[in-house]
Amino acid sequence: MTSVTVLGLGRMGTAIASRLSSAHDVRSWTRRAGGSPADAVDGAEVVVLALYDGPACHDVLTACLPALTPGVSVVNTTTCSPDEAASLEELVTATGARYVQAPVMGSTPAVDGGRLTVLAGSEPTAEVESVLSVLGETLVFGSSAEAAALKLVANGVLGDSVASLRRSLARGEALGLPRPAVLDVVGRSLLGRFVDGRRAVLDGSGSRPEATFAAGALAKDLALLAAASDTVPEASAALSVLLADGSVGPDDDLSVVGAAAPDLSWLADAHLDVSPEVVADPDVLEPLHAYALTHATGDPAYLPDAFLPTAHVEGYRDGAFASMDLDTFAALFTGPAPDEPTRTRRVERLDVRGSVATAVMTLHHGEVDFTDVFVLLRDPSSGHWRIANKAYERRTSG
Repeated sequence: MTSVTVLGLGRMGTAIASRLSSAHDVRSWTRRAGGSPADAVDGAEVVVLALYDGPACHDVLTACLPALTPGVSVVNTTTCSPDEAASLEELVTATGARYVQAPVMGSTPAVDGGRLTVLAGSEPTAEVESVLSVLGETLVFGSSAEAAALKLVANGVLGDSVASLRRSLARGEALGLPRPAVLDVVGRSLLGRFVDGRRAVLDGSGSRPEATFAAGALAKDLALLAAASDTVPEASAALSVLLADGSVGPDDDLSVVGAAAPDLSWLADAHLDVSPEVVADPDVLEPLHAYALTHATGDPAYLPDAFLPTAHVEGYRDGAFASMDLDTFAALFTGPAPDEPTRTRRVERLDVRGSVATAVMTLHHGEVDFTDVFVLLRDPSSGHWRIANKAYERRTSG
């Protein structure tokens, strides 16, 4: 039996402490209960961290430094960035204690059943292995940074699953299919494990469940992945918007993210809607809404809210190339079209990368169809988005 201290009693920390207590002598500490983490660590052979993020680990470990001595092993299950993991290892090993970055794959039910996958950044000692074996299977990698990076990859897969589920539900809706039927099929696909156990909230028949993986935690992890890999996971945009507008709470389970949709009724005055596969920050949609309003009203007064004054418009009008500045483009609008009530516009795609975005809008104006492609920029001082340039194709049927 090994003397273990668990630092952090959130969902995962509480489950880990409970699971380990079946085989080891376990003490625990949480910031909410007060007291010194160093006192809780004093005398422990293995210290297990189950905290929210890298900065929290740094704060708690710094407070524990007086109690970390040669022979003590610190096992950090927290999801953090590769750089943070390397820095925490340096902090701990300077005391003579050992450090194992050991983020885990799996949520609280996996902890309870001893089915976690532990991604260890170094070969565990016998004492550490006796602790990790109670939690599940251990995979050993070459460094703390590598283990941390692999956990971000794993959570990126989880984010991709959320995004894929949202797309599947949106496609079912577009095809007029009942959601239960869509879930019956999706549940038998590679997304089956994600759908299983979350069916009630996904089809709207049940209340929001207790979270096994919180939306806010995944948003944090995807932000770490984006920063470490210089990529933007698709689910990041959906999470950011849904968390910001209150459709999803930070403590909600991921199933709520899969089923939630933002309120876009404010776009209706421009006969504009958004593809269900697109989840966009309302700030990015504002210039597209102003652009669509220009078409809906025939009033060029909305264009300054849509375009930068230096914007250029180029494209093909029924096969003939056209190029114009914003003033020339504005002169095309001379009042609402008689058939405006029947016209529709849709944002089909939107990709935001920092202060740059691209968007695709389709416009169906009677016998004329447009495909518009926009490049948008965000003003760093005001935070406002505007269209920098537009390319388009106009096609007339008949």
